[in-house]
Parts: sequence; structure tokens; C-alpha cells
Amino acid sequence: MKNRFNNLTSKQWLPFQKSWFRFDNLTDVLVENILFFTQVREDDGYLPNIVLDFDKNSVKELQNYALLDKRRLLPFERFGEFDRIDFAVFNLLPDIERLTSPETFNVLLAELSKKIREIGNKLIHRKFVLILAKNKTINGVFYPFAWQIGKYFQSVLSLKDEKIGIDLSRTEESAAKENSGFKTGDNVIYSLYFRKDEMSSMEFEKAIPPKILERPQDKTSLKFDEIFPSHQIVKPPPRKKNEILHPAKYPEVLIESFIKHFTVPGDNVFDPMSGTGSTQLAALTLGRNAYGTELSPFFADIARQRCTKYVSQTNLFNRTTNKFQIKIKDARTVTPDEFPPIHYIVTSPPYWDMLNMKGAENQAKRRQKGLQTNYSDSEKDLGNIADYREFLEELRDIYFKMFDLLVAGGYLTIIVKNIKKKGRNFPLAWDLSLELSQKYIVCQESFWFQDDLRIAPYGYGNTWVSNTFHHYCLTFQKPAGKP
Repeated sequence: MKNRFNNLTSKQWLPFQKSWFRFDNLTDVLVENILFFTQVREDDGYLPNIVLDFDKNSVKELQNYALLDKRRLLPFERFGEFDRIDFAVFNLLPDIERLTSPETFNVLLAELSKKIREIGNKLIHRKFVLILAKNKTINGVFYPFAWQIGKYFQSVLSLKDEKIGIDLSRTEESAAKENSGFKTGDNVIYSLYFRKDEMSSMEFEKAIPPKILERPQDKTSLKFDEIFPSHQIVKPPPRKKNEILHPAKYPEVLIESFIKHFTVPGDNVFDPMSGTGSTQLAALTLGRNAYGTELSPFFADIARQRCTKYVSQTNLFNRTTNKFQIKIKDARTVTPDEFPPIHYIVTSPPYWDMLNMKGAENQAKRRQKGLQTNYSDSEKDLGNIADYREFLEELRDIYFKMFDLLVAGGYLTIIVKNIKKKGRNFPLAWDLSLELSQKYIVCQESFWFQDDLRIAPYGYGNTWVSNTFHHYCLTFQKPAGKP
């Protein structure tokens, strides 16, 4: 297959397809991106033009980089010297580091919008803009600046993809031990990829500035002696026969790390979408009580069997056992009087209706094995809702229901992905966080990285489509002052 996109071989192309990466030198990241998103054509002498909005020393270093000798790189201030632009990179990392308030972020966003607008006419159709950004905590309040940048520019350009980077040169900050709120390591960056294409309005004057999440971090009686890792690379053990029946199960070893951090033995843990009982089994293993609901009687039965088996085995050795209860029930109908006060909720919802997409590779494999490819055929199943906005609102309402189950100051963790569907990017994790901020405090994000999956050459030779191997682990707190 002829590569019309860049000068990379398939072996060079594939590693870049993974949607997360670790680095200790930002220059190396920039070089990888420039090589991926630009093409030198030896046959007709075509040399790509790249605009870099960086400090002068970084631009000069890249201009002298041997691998880039056939590409023309200029700082943003000199973009007027180009008659066309093949790729543009804007580094907001140092600017966000210096932010002291959400108001100063709005100024930064306006300046960035002006710059991208200025180069818009020279940016070649179907070429990319990369924005490097990060989220930040200011005075104890978490501000998802990177998400807001993504949402803002999605209204004028096509948000094609994202990659999550872990800066190995930054040590994870220590957290205050006395009544400290939930914190994760401050070493996450976002590579946000936008494209000028047929779906781009380029109407910057109509772009709506993002809503700033300004709810203060409440004090909580739960003390965190350690910060939570910004990311986890989890390789789960092979799924058992009854577990593989579920099309989208998360590993107990991942959930155990959250339960350990947010609860103490004897606490009550809840999952409103229990599936085959991964949350409940992880909670029981750690000496917590396990509760939940599950819409599907089939999966609820598997979950109960797994928990019953574990409890029976622990009884044989005269260990103290904990309670569990999984009700066959639509989470939208849960009331607080059905369960004891819940100290922590951890769950993973359907990733919209992605399991109903017949072209998905994993779905094809499951069909070949005669396995179920979706959660259920029920009209009440969130995974069967075709309209994105309707799905998002239904999901929001379920987590608003969970608000009433949580003790004051309690936490909720949701494992979820942003969605790519039919050429569009639906930032489910960002949208859900904005919706839940109406009642919950939005806390710092962490990630579950998958490193045991085969990389597929999506878009090879034509365009950029990553393999989404990162899941957002979104954490929210019920304000301590709420009953």
C-alpha cells in the first residue's frame, strides 16, 4: 500500500498509533510528531512547511535537528514567510504552568484562538494542528484546561484525536497528609490533534469560551497519606469462562487500587452497573462490603455466583467475611433506602453504543466464538441509545441518583473513554465531567493504560487515527457539606 501521508514505513508508523506515551524529553516528542504529520516528496522536490509556537531556543534546536533537515521550520512570528503551512504546533505547557487563575486562562485561550485564526488561510486542507496542553490545580481547585481547549477548538476545527503523555522528568508531587483531598501526579500532558477539513467551520468569532469549573475542593474526613498514581499499566490475568461472557469487563486488579485508596476495611462500596461483579469481588477481597445493581439478570447471576464462591471459600478458613448484595435493577430507579450509606462508588458505564458497531474488530472475534457482543437488547440499556446527547443525559442522571447514596465527602470514580465514531470524536469523558460538575466536585484525572493489545494500522498511509489504549479514570467528590 502506498503511503501518501508521510515518509514512514509501517514499522515506524505503528508505534505512533498507540494513544499514550511516556517521555523525558519534549524535543523527541516534537520530532516524532513532525516526522509523522509531514511528508517530503523526493519526486517533485516538495518540502513541508511547519510553524512552531515555542520559545526561540526550542525552535532553533529543532531547526538544527538532523532528522528534520528537509523540512522548513519557522517560529510563529515568521509564519508570514510561508505561502502554505503543512503542520502547526502550539506548546501551551509553560503558559499553563504559569497560570494563577481561571481568568488568566481565558486570556491565554483568546490569544491562541487569534494565532490559529491567523494561520487558518495558509493551513492546507486536511492538514493538522497540534496543541500541547495540560490540566492544572490552582489553590486546591482542579481546572481541566486541556479538556476545555479541546472543546473550544472542536467548534472551529475537527478534533481528530488525542494522545496522553507521561513526563518522566517530573516527579509526582507529595501530598499534604492532614485531611488532604484527592491528588494525582502532576506529570500528564495532552497532545490534541485538530484538522482543517470539510467539517471545520473556521468561524472563530462564533466559538463559545468554555465553562470554567470553579467549585472549591471540600475538606473531607478521609485522609490520603499518598497521592494516587497519574496512570496505571495493568495487564489483567486471563478471563475465566463466565467472565469472558461479558463484552467489556474491567480488571479487578485495577479496581482494587482505587478501593484501597478511597476506603478502609468495613466500608461500603457500590457499583450501579455491576456486570459480572468485578467491583464487588475486588471489594470483598479487600475486606469491604460490596453492593450494586445490574440491569441484566444474566450478568447479575454471574456476579452473584462469583461473590458467593469467594465468600464460601473465606468461610472455610474462618476469616471474617463481608456482606454483598447485587440487585437486578435499573440504576435509574435506585433509592437511598435500598442500601446502607455508601462510602465509595466505582463503575464503568457503556461507552455509548460502541458495542453495537458491527465493524469493530473485537466484536467480529466475539461473534466467531458465539459470544454476546453487547450488554443486552433491552430498550433500558444505555448501550443501546443511538443519540449521543440523549445517552450523555441519561448517564448524568444515573450518577445524580448515586449522589444520594454517597456519604458526605464520599467519592465516585468512573472508568470511561472518549469515543471515535464515523470520523468524529465525541469527548465523552470531558462532556460527562462537565455534566457532573453541576452536583459533584471534579477531581484530578488518572488513567488506565493498556499495553497488552495488538496495534492496528488504522488509517495507514492516508490519515491519523490512533488505537485508543487509554481509559480515563474520572474521580468526583460529593461536597462534605451535603447530607
